[in-house]
Amino acid sequence: MLLAFVCLACVSCGLLRKDTMTWETDPAKVADLTALNKKLTQAYLSEDVPTLRGLLSESHVHNNVFGMALDKETFLRDIESGELEFTAYDTPTLRWYVRGEMAVATGIIEAKAIRGGRQVPATRFLFTRIFVKEDGAWKVLLFQNNMVGKAIKP
Repeated sequence: MLLAFVCLACVSCGLLRKDTMTWETDPAKVADLTALNKKLTQAYLSEDVPTLRGLLSESHVHNNVFGMALDKETFLRDIESGELEFTAYDTPTLRWYVRGEMAVATGIIEAKAIRGGRQVPATRFLFTRIFVKEDGAWKVLLFQNNMVGKAIKP
């Protein structure tokens, strides 16, 4: 797991030379991972907890815009209980880095969400997701996002 965080830090801040890390250009890998990301975003939008449970690693960490680090079960319980609701969720900008059993997705999320009965005060977010292979399938290990753009009034 430490390797994943180190790789994320290097990808995010560009510490590694360009010739040591390359953003994925294999169209087949990008298509497969993009389809998986679409399934994930559709599950968020429809609040499909069984699908999300299958797509998230057992070690999943969800770092949200409010500074909360949620484990998999806490995050899913928030959705099941209605504590967290999505009324829009899309990733119109998406970029991939793949190396071996790890893939990093970064880009923009356009979403509308309600947490604890209050509108989340932004609709655009920069995000990073780290996927790892577990039992031959890609799973989301880590999610991190930050609000960008103009805040909306709650």
